[in-house]
Amino acid sequence: MMLLSAKDLVTETTSQLVRDRQKIKTRPGLALVWVGNDPQTKTFIRVKQQKAKQLDCDFYLHHLEHAKFDQLSALMRGLNRKKEIHGIVLQLPLPRKEETQALIDLMEPKKDIDHLRPDSPFDAPTPSGILAILRHHNIDPKDEKTVILGAGRLVGAPLAETYKRNKWDFVQIPRKAREHLEEIRQSSLLISGTGVRQLVTPEFVRGKMVVVDGSGIDVDVPAVEKVAKAVTPSKGAVGPMTVCYLFKNLLLAAKQA
Repeated sequence: MMLLSAKDLVTETTSQLVRDRQKIKTRPGLALVWVGNDPQTKTFIRVKQQKAKQLDCDFYLHHLEHAKFDQLSALMRGLNRKKEIHGIVLQLPLPRKEETQALIDLMEPKKDIDHLRPDSPFDAPTPSGILAILRHHNIDPKDEKTVILGAGRLVGAPLAETYKRNKWDFVQIPRKAREHLEEIRQSSLLISGTGVRQLVTPEFVRGKMVVVDGSGIDVDVPAVEKVAKAVTPSKGAVGPMTVCYLFKNLLLAAKQA
């Protein structure tokens, strides 16, 4: 079994980002809107803050424990107008999920560095990070029979878009994965991004399968690594690479401003 570590890749990618940042005269500015107090989200936001500091970018955190839609929509419109803000991140999930699409629709496409809008000019960070990790370990998606679990805004949906655009072989299972175990086990590459804790267990896996945990919680890694050909660790791989590609988009947005 091989653990698909990304430590060296994160270091290499960050070094390239530092070089790219030095070529940009404009000081990149990232605004992050977070509603709620989830501890795991707080940790992930701290990682983004640290990356901003490392890359000499301004980081504006708008943290609201509770907020009405009118407050959030006014905030989004204000961030759209601010010239010092080049990228906006709406931290998902929102406490009131029914408001998510309306707030995404308010975001300027040129500032949507998370690729939440279909007209965003940027590549989605998590799928970009996943593909980079695979290629770092000499696994080419075009040569694999892939199953994508989930169809969320951050992983499943944009990853499926990438596969369709490149005409790679894949099947997407948006929900009820356990009802599709036979189909899943026929794949050579399983990418799970549902956000369902430890959804992927050994019964999903056969010996020659590569398994990617797109959310950091989808895969029971200690159990799966005993039967899979390769698996990403829950920490230190997809998460850090997602942040790298988010900031790659931010630097591009600042450069184009």
